[in-house]
Amino acid sequence: MDEQSDKQARAEGEPISGKAQGRPWPHLVNLLVLTLVAFALFAPGISSLPLTDRDEALYVQASHQMLETGDWVDIRFQDEPRYKKPAGIYWIQAAAAELSGYGKDAPLWIYRLPSLAGAVLMVLFTYGIGATLGTARAGLIAGLLAASTMLIGFEARIAKTDAMLCATVLAAEFALARAYVDPARARSLPRNALFWAAMGVGILIKGPITPLIAGLTLVVVSARERSAALWRSLSPLKGIAFMLLLVLPWLIAIGWISGGAFFSKAVGQDMLGKVASGQESHGAPPGMHLLVALGTFWPLSVLAPLAIVQAWKARREPAIFFLIAWVVPGWLIFEAVATKLPNYVLPFMPALAVLVALSLDSGALGAARRGWRVSVAFIAVGAVLVGFGLNIAFLIYQGHASWQGLVGAVIVAGLGVAASRFLAAGRLRSGLAATVAAAGGLMLLGYAILLPAARQLWLSDDLAEAVASVRRCDAPAVSVVGYGEPSTVFRLGTGTLRTTAPAAAEAFRTNDCAIAIVSANNREAFVTALGEADKAPEPAATVSGRNLNGMKLRTMLLFVKP
Repeated sequence: MDEQSDKQARAEGEPISGKAQGRPWPHLVNLLVLTLVAFALFAPGISSLPLTDRDEALYVQASHQMLETGDWVDIRFQDEPRYKKPAGIYWIQAAAAELSGYGKDAPLWIYRLPSLAGAVLMVLFTYGIGATLGTARAGLIAGLLAASTMLIGFEARIAKTDAMLCATVLAAEFALARAYVDPARARSLPRNALFWAAMGVGILIKGPITPLIAGLTLVVVSARERSAALWRSLSPLKGIAFMLLLVLPWLIAIGWISGGAFFSKAVGQDMLGKVASGQESHGAPPGMHLLVALGTFWPLSVLAPLAIVQAWKARREPAIFFLIAWVVPGWLIFEAVATKLPNYVLPFMPALAVLVALSLDSGALGAARRGWRVSVAFIAVGAVLVGFGLNIAFLIYQGHASWQGLVGAVIVAGLGVAASRFLAAGRLRSGLAATVAAAGGLMLLGYAILLPAARQLWLSDDLAEAVASVRRCDAPAVSVVGYGEPSTVFRLGTGTLRTTAPAAAEAFRTNDCAIAIVSANNREAFVTALGEADKAPEPAATVSGRNLNGMKLRTMLLFVKP
């Protein structure tokens, strides 16, 4: 399609497709560029950022135990069942460890590779959707904006479900978009296989989220068309059978092994509990996702409001309506759910990136638009505030400044100012390049420079180093009192006992080679429980620090059995 026919299709309400549909080379070049950009944005810090609590530590340790025990069905953290989520992400993480050659000795960054891969796939599918609904140029802009978003930059480096889940949602939406733009609504085996595989893998990763989001898009689009043609084009009978073939074997196995406990906990407690009440102190009123997304979706959030206004005016256009059907129903549901976490709305971010890209590509959004200069100024504002804010936080918790961090903040601020000025002047290509560079600079500054260097924030790592320096045998019996974060288990070993002072004293007495890690406020209880005959020696080491989860300052004493 040329530009005129694109406009005509939009005006007539017909499905549209990208300009480069018949020419593969522009797509291949753009995909290569986006892959390189995504790795450049997401890879720094993946090996140097310490293990975070609590979700990442729980996922990594459960995957690690799969390799230790050889049990790939029953998910456990130590002896506790992990029945909140299906096994998919644990399988992928454990497979990454096996394929790496490290096996159960795999370092943390290996477990993070699936999240990195999921984030890169998300970027590539964003391109595909943008190119399908608009042009190859729109797809490239959408992919760059999605890759630059702060939230995916975080999820790409953390070994949990959200980046890979987002990839499955994007795969399903891409297949759906390809079916949507086909006027004949013909059935395509590769496209439909992708759609139903994404649904099945999505279920195995995080239950109903992928089918919910893609299903709502399908329902809303079909309702507008007053036709089931789009649904029929997806080969639903064969597709559902294929999806069930992927999902049912594990569901049957875990249902049998757990005696039904998996379903009661995953559905009855975790999923329905989050809907009805704010679990784990994450309750918030409706509208909170929208407010938080202004920060977590930066720099995309700077351009999205103007694009949304433009989209509402053009809501009858097929491409715009598809994106509305993707975002609005699902977002409203997540706003209504009592439990709210920023990652819940991550699968809608790429749709906003495509929306902005279509507006920029068509000229509906740009320097001539009222409010443009004010909006793009917030790219500079965000770069300055976050860059120097990270340095201030580092100074507060570490007690000294980081010269690398300060230099990085100055560079990021300069890139942010340049991005704002380029965009304000209508220099879209230079402005987008500077925006991507500023976002990448912030990710590098935070995840590869300041956070790894903020040793006060990584108490579990410091405890592991202290244990390695004072232990008197290869595998001491380690007990921890007064600090129960799950990262200690991965860092100190699966057998680590997180317990009370009396239980730690009992383990200390009954093991020939034992180490007790006791918080300062539990020292008296521990010594009392040991009794006079086994009076504890003086601490072999003292470690003070915090944990990102709560930021509480703790002093831990290491007692080593003589």
